Amino acid sequence: MIPQTKRHRFVIDESGQGKRLDQVISAKIPDYSRSFYQKLAKTGNILVNGKVAKSAHKLSFGDVVVVQIPAPEPTILQPENIPLSIVFEDEHLIVVNKPAGLVVHPGAGVRNGTLVNALLY
Repeated sequence: MIPQTKRHRFVIDESGQGKRLDQVISAKIPDYSRSFYQKLAKTGNILVNGKVAKSAHKLSFGDVVVVQIPAPEPTILQPENIPLSIVFEDEHLIVVNKPAGLVVHPGAGVRNGTLVNALLY
């Protein structure tokens, strides 16, 4: 199944009037952080009344907000030859003395060089 872009649309009522766009969106769609919505605004994925809006935009009663959340990019894990200090290993369990600074798994800004990549190797 191919991930789809999510689209949310809502109209600002009295409770959102005068508030920042990113604050209202994070309250209405709590699935992501406010900084995530700020990044969406910078990339043009948030519209107010059909126009691209900044995250600090002050909302008015009746404004129509559309938030498009792009589908996440699939993560392809690649095995990497990263030396590990293995304390114990059997067919069900592995205990690793993880060095400080080694990221555990790929995430925002880190695609490789992680403990998961090393374990796959």
